[in-house]
Amino acid sequence: MEKKKKTSPKKKNTKKKNTRKRVNKKKNNYELILKLGIIGVLILIAIFLASFVALTHHHFKSIEIELGTKNISLIDFLKKGTQEKNSKFITDIDTIDLNTVGNYQIALSYDGDKEFVTLTVEDTTPPELEVKDIEIFLGDEIPNKDEFIVNTYDASGTVKTSILKEIRKENNIEYTIVAEDKYGNKTEKIATLIQKEDKEGPKFSGLTDISVKKNVKIDYLKGVSVIDNKDGVVDFKVDSSEVNNKKAGTYYAIYIASDAAGNVTTAKRKIVIDHTEEDTKELVLSIANTLSDDPEELRDYCRNKVRYGTSYGGDDPVWYAFKNHEGNCYVHALCFKALLDAKGIENQLIWVTNKTHYWNLVKIDGVWRHMDSTPDRNHRKISIMTDKQRLSTLSGRTWDTSLWPKAE
Repeated sequence: MEKKKKTSPKKKNTKKKNTRKRVNKKKNNYELILKLGIIGVLILIAIFLASFVALTHHHFKSIEIELGTKNISLIDFLKKGTQEKNSKFITDIDTIDLNTVGNYQIALSYDGDKEFVTLTVEDTTPPELEVKDIEIFLGDEIPNKDEFIVNTYDASGTVKTSILKEIRKENNIEYTIVAEDKYGNKTEKIATLIQKEDKEGPKFSGLTDISVKKNVKIDYLKGVSVIDNKDGVVDFKVDSSEVNNKKAGTYYAIYIASDAAGNVTTAKRKIVIDHTEEDTKELVLSIANTLSDDPEELRDYCRNKVRYGTSYGGDDPVWYAFKNHEGNCYVHALCFKALLDAKGIENQLIWVTNKTHYWNLVKIDGVWRHMDSTPDRNHRKISIMTDKQRLSTLSGRTWDTSLWPKAE
């Protein structure tokens, strides 16, 4: 029987050490590979993240503008914090049609890096609509929709209008008018049709005073027109039955016009038949014949019938005063003189040196006396006056005593 060889303890120990070394070496290699793998993964993650950040960190933003915007600039596209000096357009922005709705790709660069954003042109603004109320008469033709519309405008250029609804309120109609652009934006406005009754009569124009000589034919139609607020020009009639062109005086012709609704307008027109010198004499004589020969009664008639005014009475103060019952001191003095002359009483017209007052010298019972027909209390204090008495009423004024007889 063969005997086994015995292994020495020294050899056993060496073998164990070699085995342990091989295990440790494998372990170290594994750890190294693991560390390298982790580092590689981290490097890949870092590269990915850097690439992601580079891809996602834009310096520009997409924007929306309203149709019809006049212009846009680089600043409109910059994100917060982006420097304008490092940015620029690549796309020629002037080639973009800002008057057409749509999405437009815009290329820009920041420090040489190109980016793309979207410019959206949209229309959300309703059109402008201006309307007006219309006033017509009951029974007139109803105006069409377009007559209520003053103006429409929209950046899209196309505006359609229509009547959405109408509401009747007594004689009036309220129309809701809608303006719509081609993108569906709408504006509503209310316009009212006012239907009124015709209660106003025609109006005359050209009814100026007519002045003619006696026996001259009068043209009552010349220069006259009548306009009605509904019917326009209408005919008229003239009633001149009260006018006598054979006798001097002031008369009135009556003008009459009516419209289709039955409204009637009447108006007066002053007709003056000019007088002659003979007419004035006849008028004075007709007045004098109603009075006595007493100078005081003749004077008082002038005071009471002719009120004081500023008028000098024109070309014929006596006619003017007795017809219009008005005049100044000069007119009063002439009227008094005319009545005295009609009665055959000797008299003279007299005035102060500056001609601010006129009166009469009247010969009564062979002596001259001052009489004043002006209706003023200063001239009524003394009825019949001497020179001395007359001076006391003239507030310091006097007359040229060389021109008139003395009243002593």
